[in-house]
Amino acid sequence: MFNLSVDNEKCTGCRACELACSYHHGKTFNPALASLRIHRMERDGKIEILLYNDLTDEERGIRFPCDKCTNEPEPVCIKYCAPSAIVAV
Repeated sequence: MFNLSVDNEKCTGCRACELACSYHHGKTFNPALASLRIHRMERDGKIEILLYNDLTDEERGIRFPCDKCTNEPEPVCIKYCAPSAIVAV
């Protein structure tokens, strides 16, 4: 089994990972359901990728837990991350 690792410096904020993840879990494009969240800092505009375990308890109550896409050849968040900001380790 692997873990997901993020490189926030590479993330462009396109949110393709959120869309792919939400579709994987709920067959709908709804980023609010994804196991990860893209967060843009208001002050400096920096972007960070928050994985399920980094989310607030409230968010974890709404979003699907990450199953690491066990039924897929590779996690969809990695597959659709064009800048390779999310990788398996």
